[in-house]
Formats: sequence, structure tokens, C-alpha cells
Amino acid sequence: MTLSYSVKNEVERLLAKLDMPNCYRSYQWKTDTWETGFPDLFTLEREISLVARNNSLDRTHLLKIAEWGDLPNKKAIFCQNPIKITLYVNGSPAMWLKNEPENAVLILDGKIRGFGPTYCSKVLHFAVPQVFGALDTRLVRTFGEGDPASKRYHLLNLVASGERWAISSSQPGWPGEYGTWCAILNYIADTLNQNGTACPLPSKYLESGLRKDTSWLPADVETALFSYASKVVETKD
Repeated sequence: MTLSYSVKNEVERLLAKLDMPNCYRSYQWKTDTWETGFPDLFTLEREISLVARNNSLDRTHLLKIAEWGDLPNKKAIFCQNPIKITLYVNGSPAMWLKNEPENAVLILDGKIRGFGPTYCSKVLHFAVPQVFGALDTRLVRTFGEGDPASKRYHLLNLVASGERWAISSSQPGWPGEYGTWCAILNYIADTLNQNGTACPLPSKYLESGLRKDTSWLPADVETALFSYASKVVETKD
């Protein structure tokens, strides 16, 4: 997907202001911190990317993601085991994913009951970090529509709403804007890598083979942007 001029302009403005390595190091969720080596992020990516390669992603793995993300009603999660979606071919991400990320999230949404846009995107983040990143309500509130007190960079035509904040799949921007989001993450990753800006990965990502070097993947960019968005939203709330 090619980014529009206006979105690319906003991304460039964001990159001029944000220290992306520092944002990445500042990420925190439960026990996950840079100092601890992001143990939960690491474990989930290692397991989910492996089962995605083996076409054996099932409800057990969805429950682990739901537990990590604090999804309230885990009993409502249902899918056929294994979930039929081709994410890897011969050990590499399927070629169609980068051109059609919105179709990947749409396929998962049709196969998983109890997961909405946010959690389907989390599955993709862990399954294929080379292509995808998650898109949760903090990111939409910061980079989307409908929350002007939080929004500083307009990147997405999406809204997060409701008492618990949710991304409705019935809004016009879904799932197309998930494709935009993945294009943004890939663009930022490419820009940082071309500039020689190393991603400050915890050492076990390299030692385990989850990462070949300190280049940014789209999932790493999303991790950094989630950290930034969390501070923006917390300041407003």
C-alpha cells in the first residue's frame, strides 16, 4: 500500500519529534519493561510465530494473548482448531500479506469469535512481526479521529469509543485503515533502518534468533508508538 501525501507528511513530522529508540525502551505493560527484556512480548512472539509457521494456531494461543491483554470475557473466545490462514510459505511471510494486511485481519475476524479488531491485530503482531503491528485503542485515540485532546498526529481515519474504549469493525475506516497502519509501520521501519538508527532490542531477541540484527521490524515500531500513545492518553485521562 502506498501512503497518501498527507499521511506521509504527518509521519515525517512525527519522526522529526519522537526519539523512537527511547520510546521503544520506555514501553511498559504489566511485567514487560526494557530492563526485564520484555519477557511476555518475547515469549508470545516466539510461540505464536512458530505455530503460525506450522499452521497450528488455535484457541490455546488466542487465550494466552487474551490473558496478556486483559480481555474481559475470555469464555466467549471460539475458533476452529487450527485456524485456517496461510501466514507463512516455506518459512517466510506469505507475499500477499504486505500488500493486503487488511485482508489478513478480516480473515481472522471471520474465524475468531470473541476477538474484535484490536485482538485480531494482536494475533498478527505476534504471528508475523516482519509485516504487522497491533492496533489498539490507545493508538487510535492518539493517531485517529474523535479524541482531539489526545490527537497530535493525524494518521488514521478511525475512532475508538465507548466506556471501555473499543474499535468498532462497523465504522467505514475498518479494515482498510489497518492496511494504512501497517504501511505506516513498514515506512517508519524502513526509514529508521536506512538512517542507521538501531532498534535497542533486548539481547535475547538476537540470541534466540527472533531478530537477525538490530534493524526495526514493523512490530518493533508499533511497540515504540504504543509507548508514546500510552503517555499521551494517560496525560489526557
